[in-house]
Amino acid sequence: MHIFIKILGVAFFLFSSTEMMASTNDKEIKALYHTLDSLIDCQDTLIAEKKARIKSIHDGVKGMKLTSEQELTLNHRLYDEYMAFNFDSAHHYIKKNLDILQSLNDANLRAGCLIRMAHILAVSGIFEKAGAMLDEIQLSQLSPEKKVEYYNQKAELFLYRSEMAQHSPYFKEYIDSTQYYRQLILQIAPKESFEYITNLASYTCERGNVDQAIRIFENYLPSIKQGDRRYSIITSTLAYFHARKQQSGQQEKYLLLCAISDLKGTILENNSFRELSAVLMERGDYSKAYFYLSQASNDAQLYGSRLRSVQAARLSPLITKAYDAERTQAQHRTNILLTIISIIALLLAGTITYTLSLMRKRRLANDKISRMNAELSQHNDEIKVMNEQMKEANRIKDEYIGRFLELCSNLIHRGEERLKKMNRLARERKLEELYAELKSNSHINGGIRMFHQNFDTAFLNIYPNFVTEVNQLMTEGNGFEIDGESNRLTTELRVLALIRLGIQDNQKIADILRSSITTIYTYRSKLKARARNKDTFEDDIRKIATY
Repeated sequence: MHIFIKILGVAFFLFSSTEMMASTNDKEIKALYHTLDSLIDCQDTLIAEKKARIKSIHDGVKGMKLTSEQELTLNHRLYDEYMAFNFDSAHHYIKKNLDILQSLNDANLRAGCLIRMAHILAVSGIFEKAGAMLDEIQLSQLSPEKKVEYYNQKAELFLYRSEMAQHSPYFKEYIDSTQYYRQLILQIAPKESFEYITNLASYTCERGNVDQAIRIFENYLPSIKQGDRRYSIITSTLAYFHARKQQSGQQEKYLLLCAISDLKGTILENNSFRELSAVLMERGDYSKAYFYLSQASNDAQLYGSRLRSVQAARLSPLITKAYDAERTQAQHRTNILLTIISIIALLLAGTITYTLSLMRKRRLANDKISRMNAELSQHNDEIKVMNEQMKEANRIKDEYIGRFLELCSNLIHRGEERLKKMNRLARERKLEELYAELKSNSHINGGIRMFHQNFDTAFLNIYPNFVTEVNQLMTEGNGFEIDGESNRLTTELRVLALIRLGIQDNQKIADILRSSITTIYTYRSKLKARARNKDTFEDDIRKIATY
């Protein structure tokens, strides 16, 4: 049981590790595609920079008279710039060097030019002419370095022939010839050289040891900068090695690295985009396959390579057919989806219409409720005002009833006392004193003072801030003095107090205050004249609150 648990643990660890590696690889591939697509967008700029660099080489010797050796060097330099960039220009400059070398007796220099000419002819698919160029070279006259170049070009020529002869009886013959020249290179090339490493890896792969070939290149690749044509050659070959092992993920990765390098180095004579489109087509990603095949075809046309154009043309019908089939299927799916969406849209439109109807009914109901709430609020405000008025009326009633009863009691008591006094004077026959008492107004005046005192006290108990608020309604300098201890009102303030209590008639006010109607009218006119707002003065007085 313990051993079984351990086995399960190991299996789970291996499964988790595999899943993590797959996820990491997917992220790496996505990042490479992103980089590649960004560089494709910038290709016009990269090509313009390449042309500007070549122009600067031309401008550097403009107006100078060059010797044959200097012209050979310049043409070689321009050939190297154009070799993977433009076939016609590369052919032009290497042809010029061959013409110059007609007059010079230098076998190594001529062999180098013939090898270069054979290279661009081979990559353009002009195999017979490339072979004829190499046949002109006398091998016995070459230095070891030039022999390596010669064998390398012979191997390359047969390799290109094999690419064109796939699925034909001649394919194996061309591969065998390629292997033969690779063996010759391995015998004489320096072991650290690029030619030795690349031929060793390819030779090892064709002999069946693909893993060893991959290790050789993976160890060597970090020493070369991306954008260098050698980097593109190694990554393209690594993609081929992984394809031999049916490792499509690694194949795709190295094709992407190769394509990125081709774009960075403005290498238009490339194989990466065509191979990448083939991988994508096998995977069923026809849209991307079509895009990268178009890129391969455009690059081949810009370079002028017949070989690459033919290779792209062979693949193009397959991808185009698959792409068109996928697009037709996608269009069919789109039509079905549009039909479904249309039905959903109609249902949605119906739902929206119904919802809008409900919302309209709800809005009308809400408006009705709002109006009812507003009316209720208005009624509540009216009730609140009435409650305040009732409360004020109750306070006034309570205050004045008490004061009225007290005043009446005092007046009755004073009347009784006076009556007793007059009865006593009459009984004692003190007629002169009795007559004087009857003639005296002191009793009436005392009653009036008592009335005023009770009125003032009661009113100020109900409206303790009355004088202060009246002063706020008067113009500056025309207010009334406030004496918190006397608790008395002036006649003018009594007129205003009666107006506040709701008594408007001048005659009634005159009767209550025991004054003439003219006096009351005069008081009211003078008070209005002293008010800040004459038109609303008395209305403002009536609005003074009890507290």
